[in-house]
Order: sequence, then structure tokens, then C-alpha cells
Amino acid sequence: MKPLVLTLSLTLTLLLARPSAAAEPPPLLHFGTEPFPPYVIERQGRASGPMVEVLRATCERLGWRCELSLLPWRRALAEAEAGRLDGLFPLLQTPERERLFHFSSPVLNARYALFSRSGQSYRYEGPASLEGHELGVYGPSGSSIALHELLQDGPPVSVHVEPDNATVLRKLVHGRYGEQGLAFVNESVALWLLKQEQLQGLQMAGVAREISYGFGLVKARLTEADFQRFDEALQANCRNGRNAALIRPYALPASACVVRMPR
Repeated sequence: MKPLVLTLSLTLTLLLARPSAAAEPPPLLHFGTEPFPPYVIERQGRASGPMVEVLRATCERLGWRCELSLLPWRRALAEAEAGRLDGLFPLLQTPERERLFHFSSPVLNARYALFSRSGQSYRYEGPASLEGHELGVYGPSGSSIALHELLQDGPPVSVHVEPDNATVLRKLVHGRYGEQGLAFVNESVALWLLKQEQLQGLQMAGVAREISYGFGLVKARLTEADFQRFDEALQANCRNGRNAALIRPYALPASACVVRMPR
């Protein structure tokens, strides 16, 4: 019996000495975003802000390695469409984007609003109330898509598509959209820019649409199962209060936690 015991002992020792092949290294995901304060804030070439912090916490929970690139929005969309990015944010869910992205549960609530020059009596009361006004909007973006949808059932309106939100607000301040000009912009983004750039002479003229932002994961890069894992981790951090704690310092409204039904 002794030789048998020696053989079994030697075999066990060799098995224990082998490196484990069961655990694969965590996947590396590459996300793209643009400077979009207060949701994504650029500081010394690095991205910060509530959406960035929530993404990092989600990846940490999964044990995934997630890298982030700050890109102009048009380039970020092009990189996602070409399959060179795994995800994009902050992203507004639209029908035309659903062919490309898995959309996560919402992270932050927001509002599209109309801004006018100070002293104007205009008050937004639906698409019909925009007749006769010139509008500035940042695009291509979720803002320009939302405005296009809003105007489909309304009167013809002159729309100026600008390269960024700051340009929209500056042109409105200086009367570049006429005496009755308006800006269609995310409310929180507008308030941030007005403060940071010390722009004077604008006022809010009404809320056009309530929206929410989340993460878009590229369908060509991630399977449905991987997307579900990501979204489950995102929602687990929502339910345990971690997302709310990360968002709170930015004074933005966190979206309610949701339970997704299996597809």
C-alpha cells in the first residue's frame, strides 16, 4: 500500500503546483465620451464627473478593466459605428441609435429646455409656440435629434445647428438668432456654461422634454449576455446607494433604480 500512497501524494502535489486555468482575465472595454459638463467634466485632459464615476464603479463591481477616451462627439460616434469602441456615454436613447447600441438603465435624469434673451415675454407652450422664432441647437447630438422630433408635428421653424452648446448660448446672447431667438439645450448644461463662461442676459423660457442619460454598449462588440451583466451591476450599485452617493456631490438628479425584465 505504501507505494500507492506515495504515488497519490506526488500526483496531488503536482496538481496543486499547476497554475489555475479556470479564471480568465477580466475583459478590457474601451469607452468614448466627450466633455459634457456637468455630466462629463474635463480636467487636465482627464475625464471626471458623475457619469465617469458611475461607470468606474460598475466596472469595478464586475471586475472588468474599463478605459476611457475623451473625443469630439462626431468622432466618438464614428468610432463606435466602426466597432473601435465598446461603449459610449452619456447617451440619449433614440430609435435610430438602437440598431447600434444596447442601452443601459438610466443613470441621470435631465430636461431639454428653451432659453431666451432676458426681458423677452416668450414662454414655451408646445411646438406651435415656436412659430416665428429662430432656434439654435448643438448637433449632431441627442439635443438636435430631440428638437427634430419635437418639430415634426409643429410649424416650420428656422434651426441653426452649432458645433457645441457654448456657441449656441453665445450666439443667443449676441442676438445672432434674431430678436425672438431661442436656444434648445439641456437645462443643466446651459446653467453650467452660463456660470463658467460668465454669460449674462439669458433666461429659461420653459421645459420642452424630460429625458435620461445612460450608457450605450456597442452590439457588435458585446454580446447580449455581457450587456446584461453590465446592466445588472449598474443596477446593483443603484439599489445599494453607491450610484446616488457618487452623483450627490454634483447636485444632479439620479434616475430611479429599475428592474429590467429578462429579454
